[in-house]
This record gives sequence, structure tokens and C-alpha cells, in this order.
Amino acid sequence: MRIGLLFSGQGAQKTGMGQSLYEQNATYRAAIDHASDVLSIDLPKLYFDADQETLLNQTQYAQPAIVAMSAALYQVLQPQLDNVVAGIGLSLGEYSALACAGNVALDDALTLVKLRGELMQQASEQTASQMAAVMNTPLDLIKEACEAASTKGIVTIANVNTPKQVVIGGEVAAVEAATAYLTEHDVKRIVPLNVSGAFHTPLMQPAQAPLHEALLKTNWQDGQFPVISNTTQQPFVTADMTTTLTTQLVSTTHFATALQTLDGQLDTVIELGPGKTLTSFARKTVKGLNYCHVDSLETLEDTLKVLEGK
Repeated sequence: MRIGLLFSGQGAQKTGMGQSLYEQNATYRAAIDHASDVLSIDLPKLYFDADQETLLNQTQYAQPAIVAMSAALYQVLQPQLDNVVAGIGLSLGEYSALACAGNVALDDALTLVKLRGELMQQASEQTASQMAAVMNTPLDLIKEACEAASTKGIVTIANVNTPKQVVIGGEVAAVEAATAYLTEHDVKRIVPLNVSGAFHTPLMQPAQAPLHEALLKTNWQDGQFPVISNTTQQPFVTADMTTTLTTQLVSTTHFATALQTLDGQLDTVIELGPGKTLTSFARKTVKGLNYCHVDSLETLEDTLKVLEGK
């Protein structure tokens, strides 16, 4: 079985994430407890206490919380993953993927992600911003809308999630102007996103220099399986990790293209992390595969059956 692993990005977090696994799977529980110690964050409380929902949704907490969960899920499944062709993470999820592939020690990845979340939250607080998902619209028209709206401020394409879902982001007036342009050109469905900042746009530039400094000090190694970069749309190169991950902050994520590079090479796709957003994107991008996601005891059991050929 040829397996592709997907690692969830920010926005997938939710109260109760992984609770059944934490309560009933010793490997998962030990991994989460270890991550809590590394991060100096009480992850079980953050995950399971409804009163912590506001904190969980803050960028500085959401990012390490998701990476810790994805890495713990990988540790649970790893004995069954005998032929991983590649990993793909959505933005933040690239850190999960690189840690699981062995490109970076997990403790170092957690420390990096905690810093990244803090820096991106600070950048978000500097400028009022907005993001919106544009459905069923040619990419050229979306680019045209962003260019036309650039007189109002910064607005760019932030994410190409599937061939039919593209996210734009930037300063509020500019995003509104781009949205108006698209509406005038008969675009029927534009969905405002509830996010804390315009990620993968030039508004994240203040986070770049301090993250770059931390990335430079990280011990990057060759991995056990390739991880496809959202930024370059090619496998990460060990010597270029710092540059690629620094650039990633302000660059469009090309999740759909990254996945399409593996078309014909996979039988099964498994998403590791809360929810199944990337599973949904994958179904719409590459047809005819086994699609699984793991974020609970039930979905773990379902995925193990697929891996065992049952």
C-alpha cells in the first residue's frame, strides 16, 4: 500500500480534539504529555476544557496544539505505516510533516512552532486584516481582482486549496475591493473566513526575521520520506529549509498542486490532525484513492482496518 500523509493546518483546532485517544491510547497520551512539558503548555486542559476555547483559537496556542496532536497521531500509527511515499502539511502542518519524517527533532519543531505562533499573532495584531474563500472561479480572474484592488492596500492570493477553492487575504479595504470586483464579474460564492490574521500575505513580513534566526539555529537533517512544500511545490531540500520556511510565511500555499505532484503514486491518503479539512481538499483534487483521517479512537480504528486491508 502506497501511503500519503496529510498534516492539518491552523483552523482545524476544536475543543475536545483527541480526547478519546488521550483517555484510551497510552502511546498517544504519553506523546501529548511529553509535548506539554516541552511547550510548558497544559495541552489536555487546552484541548478538553471548553473554558479554554478562546485561548485554543489564538494563533500562539493553536499552532503548537495542532502540531503536538499530529505528531502524537503519527507515533500511534507509525508501526502500520510501512510505505509512506510522501507527506504534505498545510502551512503549519509542514512542521508536523518535517518532524514526523525526521527532518527535525520533534522537540525542536514544537519549540519553533510555539515561536512561529507568537510571531504570527503579533504580526496579525499590527494591521487589521481579512481573508475570504473564493469558490469555483478561474485563478486568473482572482489574480485580476487582487491587482485591481491593490490601490486600496495589500491583497493577494494566500491559499490554493483545491482547483475550486482559493483564499485571498490582506488589508480589510483591499479584500473588500477584491470581493466587490469578483462579485461584479459574476462570482457567486465568496465566504469570509474567521481567522486572526491574513496569513501567507505580505502582512506576515514582521514575523520573518525572528523566525529566520530561529530556523538558522535548527539542526535540519535528511528525512525518511519526502515532504512536499506548499511554497515551492517540490520536496523540501534539507539545505534550503530555513529559506523555504521563512518565505512560506508570506507566500501563497499551493496545497492542491503539492498533492497533484503525487497523482498516480498513492493508494491511500491519511490526514493526521483535528478534523478532516485536508481529506476533503484531497478528495476534490485527486480522485479514486482510499481517504482516511485520524483524530479520535473511532477514526483510528477505521484507519487501521484500511491499512490492514480489511
